[in-house]
Amino acid sequence: MFNLRHILVTLVICALLSACGGWRLRGTTTYDNMDVSVHVKQKNALNVSNSLSRQLALYDIDLVGRAKADFILTTANESYERRLLSVSTQTGKAREIELIIKVDFDLRTASGALVLPIETYTTRKDFIFDETSIYGTNENEKVLKRSMSEEIATMLISRVVSALKSYQAR
Repeated sequence: MFNLRHILVTLVICALLSACGGWRLRGTTTYDNMDVSVHVKQKNALNVSNSLSRQLALYDIDLVGRAKADFILTTANESYERRLLSVSTQTGKAREIELIIKVDFDLRTASGALVLPIETYTTRKDFIFDETSIYGTNENEKVLKRSMSEEIATMLISRVVSALKSYQAR
Protein backbone atom coordinates (compact mmCIF):
# COMPACT_ATOMS: atom_id res chain seq x y z
CA MET A 1 0.00 0.00 0.00
CA PHE A 2 2.87 2.31 0.85
CA ASN A 3 4.45 1.81 -2.59
CA LEU A 4 1.11 2.30 -4.36
CA ARG A 5 0.63 5.63 -2.58
CA HIS A 6 4.08 6.82 -3.70
CA ILE A 7 3.35 5.76 -7.25
CA LEU A 8 0.01 7.62 -7.27
CA VAL A 9 1.56 10.77 -5.81
CA THR A 10 4.35 10.60 -8.37
CA LEU A 11 1.83 10.18 -11.20
CA VAL A 12 -0.22 13.15 -9.98
CA ILE A 13 2.89 15.33 -9.74
CA CYS A 14 3.98 14.27 -13.24
CA ALA A 15 0.51 15.03 -14.62
CA LEU A 16 0.55 18.48 -13.02
CA LEU A 17 4.03 19.23 -14.31
CA SER A 18 3.16 18.10 -17.83
CA ALA A 19 0.42 20.74 -17.90
CA CYS A 20 3.20 23.34 -17.68
CA GLY A 21 4.75 22.14 -20.95
CA GLY A 22 3.70 25.22 -22.94
CA TRP A 23 5.32 27.64 -20.55
CA ARG A 24 8.59 29.27 -21.58
CA LEU A 25 10.61 32.35 -20.84
CA ARG A 26 9.69 35.42 -22.86
CA GLY A 27 13.19 36.23 -24.02
CA THR A 28 13.71 39.16 -26.35
CA THR A 29 11.33 40.40 -28.96
CA THR A 30 12.33 39.96 -32.57
CA TYR A 31 11.02 41.97 -35.46
CA ASP A 32 11.60 39.51 -38.30
CA ASN A 33 9.14 41.05 -40.73
CA MET A 34 10.69 44.50 -40.54
CA ASP A 35 12.08 45.07 -44.02
CA VAL A 36 12.98 48.72 -43.46
CA SER A 37 16.09 50.78 -43.15
CA VAL A 38 16.40 53.56 -40.59
CA HIS A 39 18.78 56.46 -40.21
CA VAL A 40 19.19 57.76 -36.64
CA LYS A 41 19.79 61.50 -36.68
CA GLN A 42 20.73 63.19 -33.44
CA LYS A 43 20.51 66.82 -32.48
CA ASN A 44 22.07 67.28 -29.06
CA ALA A 45 21.05 63.77 -27.97
CA LEU A 46 24.22 61.71 -28.31
CA ASN A 47 23.76 59.23 -25.43
CA VAL A 48 20.20 58.23 -26.31
CA SER A 49 21.02 58.11 -30.04
CA ASN A 50 23.92 55.74 -29.41
CA SER A 51 21.75 53.51 -27.20
CA LEU A 52 19.00 53.60 -29.82
CA SER A 53 21.38 52.63 -32.63
CA ARG A 54 22.68 49.68 -30.60
CA GLN A 55 19.19 48.44 -29.84
CA LEU A 56 17.96 48.83 -33.43
CA ALA A 57 20.93 46.74 -34.56
CA LEU A 58 20.08 44.07 -31.97
CA TYR A 59 16.57 43.83 -33.44
CA ASP A 60 17.97 43.40 -36.98
CA ILE A 61 16.60 46.71 -38.21
CA ASP A 62 18.98 48.03 -40.87
CA LEU A 63 20.87 51.17 -39.86
CA VAL A 64 21.97 53.08 -42.93
CA GLY A 65 23.04 56.54 -44.01
CA ARG A 66 20.46 59.21 -44.67
CA ALA A 67 20.58 58.76 -48.46
CA LYS A 68 19.64 55.05 -48.31
CA ALA A 69 17.15 55.21 -45.42
CA ASP A 70 13.44 54.47 -45.71
CA PHE A 71 12.81 56.30 -42.43
CA ILE A 72 14.62 58.97 -40.44
CA LEU A 73 14.42 58.83 -36.66
CA THR A 74 15.47 62.11 -35.08
CA THR A 75 16.39 62.37 -31.41
CA ALA A 76 16.88 65.85 -30.03
CA ASN A 77 17.26 67.97 -26.92
CA GLU A 78 18.56 65.32 -24.54
CA SER A 79 18.70 66.94 -21.13
CA TYR A 80 19.62 65.78 -17.66
CA GLU A 81 18.36 67.38 -14.50
CA ARG A 82 19.67 66.69 -11.02
CA ARG A 83 17.38 67.47 -8.08
CA LEU A 84 17.98 67.25 -4.37
CA LEU A 85 15.34 65.09 -2.70
CA SER A 86 16.52 64.95 0.90
CA VAL A 87 19.22 66.25 3.22
CA SER A 88 20.95 64.41 6.07
CA THR A 89 19.82 65.67 9.47
CA GLN A 90 23.25 65.03 11.00
CA THR A 91 25.53 66.63 8.41
CA GLY A 92 23.21 68.92 6.45
CA LYS A 93 24.60 67.44 3.22
CA ALA A 94 22.72 65.92 0.29
CA ARG A 95 21.32 62.49 1.10
CA GLU A 96 19.07 61.51 -1.81
CA ILE A 97 19.29 62.82 -5.37
CA GLU A 98 16.93 62.42 -8.31
CA LEU A 99 18.14 62.28 -11.91
CA ILE A 100 15.74 63.15 -14.72
CA ILE A 101 16.43 62.61 -18.41
CA LYS A 102 14.26 64.01 -21.20
CA VAL A 103 14.60 63.53 -24.95
CA ASP A 104 12.45 64.52 -27.94
CA PHE A 105 12.04 62.33 -30.99
CA ASP A 106 10.12 62.12 -34.23
CA LEU A 107 9.95 59.70 -37.13
CA ARG A 108 9.66 60.67 -40.79
CA THR A 109 9.81 58.92 -44.12
CA ALA A 110 12.78 59.58 -46.38
CA SER A 111 10.64 62.08 -48.30
CA GLY A 112 9.90 63.98 -45.08
CA ALA A 113 6.33 62.81 -44.41
CA LEU A 114 5.62 62.71 -40.68
CA VAL A 115 5.04 59.20 -39.31
CA LEU A 116 5.30 60.07 -35.59
CA PRO A 117 5.04 63.68 -34.43
CA ILE A 118 7.52 65.06 -31.93
CA GLU A 119 7.12 63.35 -28.56
CA THR A 120 9.07 63.84 -25.35
CA TYR A 121 10.12 60.84 -23.30
CA THR A 122 11.11 61.27 -19.66
CA THR A 123 12.47 58.88 -17.08
CA ARG A 124 13.44 59.46 -13.44
CA LYS A 125 15.69 57.61 -11.03
CA ASP A 126 16.88 58.45 -7.57
CA PHE A 127 19.93 57.35 -5.68
CA ILE A 128 21.39 57.71 -2.21
CA PHE A 129 24.38 60.03 -2.01
CA ASP A 130 27.01 58.23 0.06
CA GLU A 131 30.26 60.17 0.44
CA THR A 132 31.91 57.22 2.22
CA SER A 133 31.21 54.81 -0.64
CA ILE A 134 34.28 53.26 -2.25
CA TYR A 135 32.41 52.99 -5.55
CA GLY A 136 31.93 56.72 -5.63
CA THR A 137 28.77 58.71 -6.05
CA ASN A 138 29.94 60.32 -9.29
CA GLU A 139 30.56 56.92 -10.84
CA ASN A 140 27.17 55.77 -9.58
CA GLU A 141 25.59 58.78 -11.28
CA LYS A 142 27.35 57.99 -14.59
CA VAL A 143 26.14 54.39 -14.50
CA LEU A 144 22.63 55.55 -13.68
CA LYS A 145 22.64 58.02 -16.60
CA ARG A 146 23.79 55.29 -18.98
CA SER A 147 21.06 52.99 -17.67
CA MET A 148 18.46 55.73 -18.11
CA SER A 149 19.58 56.30 -21.72
CA GLU A 150 19.13 52.59 -22.40
CA GLU A 151 15.69 52.67 -20.77
CA ILE A 152 14.58 55.61 -22.93
CA ALA A 153 15.93 53.84 -26.03
CA THR A 154 13.92 50.73 -25.16
CA MET A 155 10.74 52.79 -24.83
CA LEU A 156 11.47 54.49 -28.15
CA ILE A 157 12.12 51.17 -29.92
CA SER A 158 8.71 49.77 -29.06
CA ARG A 159 7.01 53.01 -30.14
CA VAL A 160 8.98 53.26 -33.40
CA VAL A 161 8.50 49.60 -34.35
CA SER A 162 4.77 49.89 -33.74
CA ALA A 163 4.62 52.98 -35.96
CA LEU A 164 6.71 51.32 -38.69
CA LYS A 165 4.45 48.25 -38.73
CA SER A 166 1.28 50.33 -38.97
CA TYR A 167 2.85 52.52 -41.67
CA GLN A 168 3.85 49.45 -43.70
CA ALA A 169 0.35 48.00 -43.35
CA ARG A 170 -1.13 50.97 -45.24
